[in-house]
Amino acid sequence: MYFSIYCSKIERMNILNNLFNFRNKVILITGCNGQVGTYLSNLYVSIGSKVYGLDFIGGEKINSKNFHYISCDIRKEKNVKKALQKIFKIEKKIDVIINNAASAVFGNYKKRTDKDIENIFKTNLSSIIYIIKNYSILFEKFKMKKGNILNIGSIYGFLSPDFNIYLKGDRISSEIYGASKASVIQLTKYFAVLLAKKKINVNCISPGGIINKKLQSKRFISKYKKRVPKSRMANATDLSTATLYLTSDKSDYTTGQNIIIDGGLSIK
Repeated sequence: MYFSIYCSKIERMNILNNLFNFRNKVILITGCNGQVGTYLSNLYVSIGSKVYGLDFIGGEKINSKNFHYISCDIRKEKNVKKALQKIFKIEKKIDVIINNAASAVFGNYKKRTDKDIENIFKTNLSSIIYIIKNYSILFEKFKMKKGNILNIGSIYGFLSPDFNIYLKGDRISSEIYGASKASVIQLTKYFAVLLAKKKINVNCISPGGIINKKLQSKRFISKYKKRVPKSRMANATDLSTATLYLTSDKSDYTTGQNIIIDGGLSIK
């Protein structure tokens, strides 16, 4: 009612048309070849953004003049620095960074190796530190006015998995994956405070289980659904609205937040 009273028809249309205006925005997405990364890359390309995708597995998957693939092992800071410098040299800016890349291991914690631990924390945590560090430096060098960083966490960053839903042969979420995602949520809060004066927003979304019938058994999917008030697993599309909001200009006063997208599982 108040919206109608205080805004003219033209003003209302302008607000709605520009709510999520990403035309000519430069978006960097890590892990662009994964299930979520591919979806998000296509999403931003479809709404007029220029997307740079970082990955080192699978090669370029998206055929669009507005998508640019950079092969980059983000576990190594020198590679991250080189990739960001390349983008800034071309575009003079990066409006949005989505730290989506993640690695996981499965199985018994008693068999966990040093290599497992190093890979998980390098991919899921160190890479974010490398990216934010080098982005901040280039942000200042190129005199950017504002920026936006979105980290992809997980409900297992603040919940333990329900081991009753796993049977022999299922991919059991590991202790180090959850620990790495808990760290991502904390990093979000830390950098949100540290970078606020630079006008760089830092937020996080924590999805619940995303369905992947190639990797998940029918029995696991069935058991997982029964735990969720919405009675289903997530699709990558379920992440779109929160992602667009948190990376848009309309989220200017939102920073340091972790939005949980899990169909209600974590409140049950």
